[in-house]
Amino acid sequence: MNTITPPDRGIRGLQTRQIGALPLVYPILADLAVRRTVNELVASEADVDMGQIVVLLVLNRLLAPRPLDGIQDWLAGTVLPEVLGVTVAQAYDNRFGRALDRLYPQLGELWRRVVSRAIQIYDLDLTVLHWDLTSIYFEGAYVASQLAAYGYSRDQRSDAKQINLEVDVTHESAVPILYQVLTGNTADISRPLPHVTALRVFLTRPELAERHLRPLLISDCKLITAESVWACHADHLYYLGPLADGTAMAATLHSVTAAELAAHPLAYRPQRTLPADWTPYQGVWRSFTFETSHGPVTDRLLVVWSAGKERLDIQKRKAGLKRWLKHLAHIQQMLNTRRYKQQAYVEQRLAAGRAGNPYHSLVDMHLAGEDGALTLTFAINRAKLTAAQQLDGRYGLATNATHLSADQTLTLFKGQDRVEKRFRAIKGPLRVHPLFVHLDQRIEGLVWISLLALLVRALLEHQARQHGLTATAERLYQRLAAVQAVDITWADGQSERRTTELQPDQAALLRTLGWPQPPAYAQLGPALR
Repeated sequence: MNTITPPDRGIRGLQTRQIGALPLVYPILADLAVRRTVNELVASEADVDMGQIVVLLVLNRLLAPRPLDGIQDWLAGTVLPEVLGVTVAQAYDNRFGRALDRLYPQLGELWRRVVSRAIQIYDLDLTVLHWDLTSIYFEGAYVASQLAAYGYSRDQRSDAKQINLEVDVTHESAVPILYQVLTGNTADISRPLPHVTALRVFLTRPELAERHLRPLLISDCKLITAESVWACHADHLYYLGPLADGTAMAATLHSVTAAELAAHPLAYRPQRTLPADWTPYQGVWRSFTFETSHGPVTDRLLVVWSAGKERLDIQKRKAGLKRWLKHLAHIQQMLNTRRYKQQAYVEQRLAAGRAGNPYHSLVDMHLAGEDGALTLTFAINRAKLTAAQQLDGRYGLATNATHLSADQTLTLFKGQDRVEKRFRAIKGPLRVHPLFVHLDQRIEGLVWISLLALLVRALLEHQARQHGLTATAERLYQRLAAVQAVDITWADGQSERRTTELQPDQAALLRTLGWPQPPAYAQLGPALR
């Protein structure tokens, strides 16, 4: 405790209240003026305003994620009732559900205002952005939802309905600045053009337009379509990403010799690579022309070779070829027996083996004869195999950013895993699923709350780095996890709240960030509101 109990004063009772990482995240919510911004757009005359509810929900997502019906119990064990001015009795799940309904019409503008403020206050660098999509699955039927649908699941949960979520994050600290909730069956290929438009509109907001931003937008191959490339040129955006496999792409990769690649090693090196295992990346520039509906667009393509990808390509091809040859041998053995007497059935079995196995094209196969007298011959096409082997380890990164060197291009692209890590934060410490909110407006509202929490976590890491601290949000949380307040009831009936004594490193962390120490959160009044 931070004071000594007088010997002539007895204690009737003690009760602990959690503070934990609250001092790390509450100042950011205050900087972003979340409560005020919400109340400006979603007015309320209730005993608890909408801004208080949003801050409470965001803090729950940040500190101890619970379903809506579990937040009340969590709140009772924290100092937040006094910090937020919300009693435990006022924090019930139906109120939260109604709040999500009220927020729904303003979610887009609320996000844009809060993020614009974050960009200005924390001086976020928007010159490089990463864009990606993920899926979030749901437990339950969700029959009333138009958003939740079966689709390609990145969570390997094809049995569950899902929504899709696309997010843009900054290159430094992966701060989310733009997002869109999509139906669970949205095709990735349908998103590049709408996404480019949404980004351009966001960047023209008055508070951002004066920066005259022309960011570099980095993505995986979903973004790099001919029409989206043209849109990036038309909207004065830079883009960078890998090209999907195709005839033109393969021809460009083949145009670079192994000797030419070996003469151009790249400086990029993964952080965890052991010196003994390291073979440098290699990269050579080529031009590449996209045929768009507006005419051809020619940009640069960095042909990259990676030793790790070469090993992976070899392993995948060996496994795929083995599986296909085994399938063909089985059909050949069964030929002209039972249903394998019928050509239509054999062709059906061949088609089933080809599905999902791109290496079938490396094998020449011929099915001939009448039903009951069928023959099947097959052999590896050595010319095609040699051509495939020549591409092992190679891929192409297309860009219209002529100011980037080969080293800069690869290094920036490798930062794409930042957005994937942020997605994992949504699905891990900030769990969105399973969602027990079955209406679309509540689904979108809870996703918005989770993205706002994600924004705060990212800004925490950003601020830590600005002060020379490299720890992740999780590690920063852990350093303050044991911080508590203690409610003391004295024998004379009076009450007092004190905080547990901070360790030197805990106090130093908050001093470094310039944020209030835990005793500020132990006040029994509205000191921090």
